[in-house]
Amino acid sequence: MKFAFTEMQGAVRAVVGREQGLGVLLCGAQASSPPWQVAEALAELIGLAYEGLSEARPWFGLAERLRQLLGAFNVTITLHHSEDQPRDVQVMALDADDRTDWDLAEQVSRERFWHIELVRPESVAPGTLIEFGPGDVEGDCAAFMVSLGIGRCLRGCFAEPGGMRCWIDVVRGLRLSGQAFAAEERALLAQLLPHLSRSLGLYARLKREEAEKAVYEGSLDHLALGCLLLDGHARVLCANRAARAIIARQVGIEIRQGRLQVEERGAQQALEAAVAKVLQARNGPGERVRLQARDGTLLGILVAPVPPAPYYQGEQVPSVIVHLCELSQCEAASQVPRAHSPELLGQLFGLTRQEARLAAWLATGRTISEAAGQMNIAVTAARNYSKNIYAKLGIKGQTDLVRLMCRSVALLR
Repeated sequence: MKFAFTEMQGAVRAVVGREQGLGVLLCGAQASSPPWQVAEALAELIGLAYEGLSEARPWFGLAERLRQLLGAFNVTITLHHSEDQPRDVQVMALDADDRTDWDLAEQVSRERFWHIELVRPESVAPGTLIEFGPGDVEGDCAAFMVSLGIGRCLRGCFAEPGGMRCWIDVVRGLRLSGQAFAAEERALLAQLLPHLSRSLGLYARLKREEAEKAVYEGSLDHLALGCLLLDGHARVLCANRAARAIIARQVGIEIRQGRLQVEERGAQQALEAAVAKVLQARNGPGERVRLQARDGTLLGILVAPVPPAPYYQGEQVPSVIVHLCELSQCEAASQVPRAHSPELLGQLFGLTRQEARLAAWLATGRTISEAAGQMNIAVTAARNYSKNIYAKLGIKGQTDLVRLMCRSVALLR
């Protein structure tokens, strides 16, 4: 640990000597009033608090502006803190000249000074502030803070109802001689905390919904049915894996310039008319279109409306879902779907390798004879395997097998 502490001291910015710095900090300089009005600064920061939801580094703009307003060399927002993890998840706004290795600083702090209550974030309750500096902690920790150039730290906590708790640290450097934060500065951060809590609640809700969306999109990808989501201008917003595979297999149908395009003019007009009708109606069962690819494969399309959201309008609002399937088999589509792989079916249903292979073919709608031909086995052998399959699964025949496959996690691939 001595090595880590020495290395840390070598990584910090140039600051005053240990004894000199401690002497200044322990004396505690008087705070001076900031050159701004609390109301005006607060209004600006509130805007940044809500804009921060959409930033790649959440609330970085707010952290940087707060750093400038309060004359800090470092403002850190801790988004996730855990005793079990080696590092916190943080967004940090730094002085342009800062060359400190803050990852190493956190490591040393956790290893050497985590027993000190002021050092640990969870010592601050939601909606409250604390201020501390080297003069408020024990000797080694004080020296460590001075080596990092830390004069004073103003820390606040904000939380949301779902349990997410975050902290914001405003760190003032030694160049201000350890000057305490003025009453106006403390008031500014105190009045900002409720808005950060509300913003955090929105952020947490958005992230939860994004996670749910990813799960649903993943489930959609497992379907053998192709699905494309269109906006109000018939532009493709997304397509699941099955839709992309069908389009890739077929000649004369593609997604071009963000739109689903069919080579045959009459088919394209029928598709466009169906989409236009659904967009106008925005309800009902949808419109059906049957297309024929250049290789003769028949494609069935159901164009259905997405239920409108009355308070959500815009160019990229999901408006139409296009379901796409192959009504006749092409060579590529006739292969066993990966969802019905023998290995997966064998694991799920306790089938032997040959039984699982046969079940995979039967689940695609093949007859016993067709499946036997694909497997290069006798029809009588296939019939015996099928009896074993039905007995193991407790079903009566192929129809029940297909139904079981459609209801089981065998669809997940």
